Amino acid sequence: MNVKLIPIFALVALASCSHPTVKEQGPRPVKLAEVTSLNVVEKSFSGVVSPDQFSDLAFKMAGPLISMNVQEGQNVKTGQVVAEIDPLDYQWEFEAKKASFQTAEAQLQRAQKLIAKQAISQQEYESTQASYSNAQAAFEYAQNQLEQTKLRAPFDGFIQKKYVENYQKVNAGQAIVCLINPTKLQVQFTMPETNVIFFSNPYSIYVEFDNYKGIRFKAKVKEYVEASPDGSGVPVFLHIDDPAFNLNKYKVAVGFSCRVILNIESESFDQGAVRVPISAIVADDANDNKYVFVYDNQTQQVERREITEVELIGKDDVVVTKGLKAGDRVVCAGATRLVNGQQVKVLTD
Repeated sequence: MNVKLIPIFALVALASCSHPTVKEQGPRPVKLAEVTSLNVVEKSFSGVVSPDQFSDLAFKMAGPLISMNVQEGQNVKTGQVVAEIDPLDYQWEFEAKKASFQTAEAQLQRAQKLIAKQAISQQEYESTQASYSNAQAAFEYAQNQLEQTKLRAPFDGFIQKKYVENYQKVNAGQAIVCLINPTKLQVQFTMPETNVIFFSNPYSIYVEFDNYKGIRFKAKVKEYVEASPDGSGVPVFLHIDDPAFNLNKYKVAVGFSCRVILNIESESFDQGAVRVPISAIVADDANDNKYVFVYDNQTQQVERREITEVELIGKDDVVVTKGLKAGDRVVCAGATRLVNGQQVKVLTD
C-alpha cells in the first residue's frame, strides 16, 4: 500500500488557506483588577446614594390648599408652581394697598410741582414724601404676599414625597413637598466609632456602585461627626470628585447601593511596592521582560507597561516594585491577546 505523507508545514499552509483569519470586530472584552499597595490597609463599608441638594418646600403663610400641581416622582423646573393656597384674602389686601399707593404717588407728584413754586412748605413736602414711602412699602409687601400664595420650585429636580393633599388647610412653614436635585448626589455610609481614627492617617477613598461592579470612583469626605449620635456608628458623607463619574453615562440615583473602600496607608512594607494578580502579567519571550496592560478610564484603551516583579505572594499575587502604582487598574483576564493602545470593553461579574 503506497501512502504519501504530507509535510506538517504543508498541512499548516492548507489549513490557513481553507480558514482565512477573521478580523476582530469592536473592543476586546477584558476583566480588570486594581493594583493595591503593600503598605495600604483596605476597609470596606456598605453605602447608599443620598441627595446632596434637597428641600422641604413650605408656604410662608397659612391657608387652604386650592391646587396641588405635582405627583411623587414628577420632574419640575425652576420657577414651576408646585402648589397654591387660596389667594382671595391676599388679593383683596393687594388691591387695597395698590389703591393707597397710587393715591400717595399722585399726591407726591402734586407736592413736587407745588414745592417747585414754593406753594407749600418743606415740612409739608417731606410729610408727603414719607406717606408715599410708607404706601409703597405696604404695596410691595402685599404684592409679595400675594405672590407667595404660589409655591414654586427653587431648582430643577423631582418630587420625592408629598406631605399633604389638596384642599387641606396648611400652616406657615409646614412642609408641602420634598424636592430633590438628581444631579447633585452624595454617598452616605456608617462606620464604627473605633474606625474614625483612620481619618487621622493618610488615606484614599473610593466608591463602587452595585450596578457597576469593578469600576471604582475616587471620592472625598464631605463631613462626619466625631462620635456616634445613637451608638449605631458614625455617619460619613462623601462627595465623588472623580472626573470619570458622569451621570449621563453611569445611571446612578438616590437610593442606589454601593460599596465604600477606604485605603489607609501603613509603613509595614517597602514604599512603592504593590500587589498585582499573577494573571495580569504577560511575559515577553523575546527579551524575557514582563509587562501588564493598564486601563485608562477616560479613553477606554489599554497601555502596555513594563514592570519589575520581585516575588510571589500566596498563590495568585506577585510583588511589583517598578512600573505600577496603587490605584492603577490592570487587565487580569484577556491580557495575552492585547496590543498597546487597544480599545477594550470592561466585563463585570
